[in-house]
Amino acid sequence: MKGSCKVCISILILACLLCGCWDRKELNDQVFDLAGGIDLDEGKGKRYLATAQLFIPSKTGEGRASSKPSYFLETSSGTNIYDSIEIMQRYLSRSMTRGHRRNLFIGEKLAKSGISEILDSYTHDPDSRLRTDIWVVKDGTAMDIMKVNYPLEELPGMAPIKIHQATGGIVGSSLVEYLIASRGEGSSPTLPVMQKIFPPGLAKPTMMFYGRAIFNHDNQLVGYLDNEEAHNRDWILGLGKYIVLTSELQGQSSGVVFQPKSKIRITVLDSDKIRIEIAIKGHIVIKENNTSLVLSNYSNLMKLQESFNQEISKQMLQLIEKVQKTYKLDVLGIGETLYRQHPNYWKQHKKDWDTIFVNSEFVVRTNLEIKQLGQQNSSIQVK
Repeated sequence: MKGSCKVCISILILACLLCGCWDRKELNDQVFDLAGGIDLDEGKGKRYLATAQLFIPSKTGEGRASSKPSYFLETSSGTNIYDSIEIMQRYLSRSMTRGHRRNLFIGEKLAKSGISEILDSYTHDPDSRLRTDIWVVKDGTAMDIMKVNYPLEELPGMAPIKIHQATGGIVGSSLVEYLIASRGEGSSPTLPVMQKIFPPGLAKPTMMFYGRAIFNHDNQLVGYLDNEEAHNRDWILGLGKYIVLTSELQGQSSGVVFQPKSKIRITVLDSDKIRIEIAIKGHIVIKENNTSLVLSNYSNLMKLQESFNQEISKQMLQLIEKVQKTYKLDVLGIGETLYRQHPNYWKQHKKDWDTIFVNSEFVVRTNLEIKQLGQQNSSIQVK
């Protein structure tokens, strides 16, 4: 009996510990910041303009007929990031919760002036999550993107994540990747880019994934990679899911490269320079063939396959020349590879890596194979 009493008392004590909310912060007393934006508050010196897309739980579940949005925007200006947020809280009747924030947009002017203070704020503030995606807004401000009424999502702040994911990108990691690259061996960080556009023939604006923004070692925006260049960079880094590729050989043929893989091999030359060999491969599935080639013919199939290899080789060399000669920054992970493959060389030359990278020799080797031709072997125009 004594043993049974002890067990019952223990169960009751544990049950009491499991019941109730200890912080006494009810959901009705909170407002959720799901997407944020930061711009320079122009005309007021070094001040920041913070924008928050705040979620209204009571507006959800009202059905499609409801014309009232389930979010609203608030802005505030302050001397630093946290000061801006604190000022915004002064005219919100509920406590602002930032732990659910998925996106943070940065205006182009602010990105060019430097984002070190933003990174410092995020890494110090325990309410900010490291799984946030940070975006640069090309040719505009963070508020420009956050004002877009995106029709496919109830919360427009969630649209960039799904757009990026639908185009083969990896989401939920851009902040972590940036912090790793900025502290890594020789690499320069990048961030994904959104742009506000007006589609042809339509009056309402929308948002579009543009590519990647390149930052220097002082966390300042120096330029962009467009969508094609960004996907090819991901291919070299081993981050790509699939790539769309178009070849022009007796017409146009488009395919999707699945399982894109790459391998980097670095050779140290006698002159203390290095040669970087990038081998890429993947499987092509033909999605459109407007050429005069009958692909059931093996010779024609090999010609088209070679054309795809030549096209991606040209694109890769153009990407390498842009980052090597125009921006003069390693955003391809070459420094990390050199550190792993030749640690002694890296130890001796890491201080001069930017100069070495600019003067390095690159060789691109491609091995793309056509695996599927679609439902027919030749264009419908070929009889």
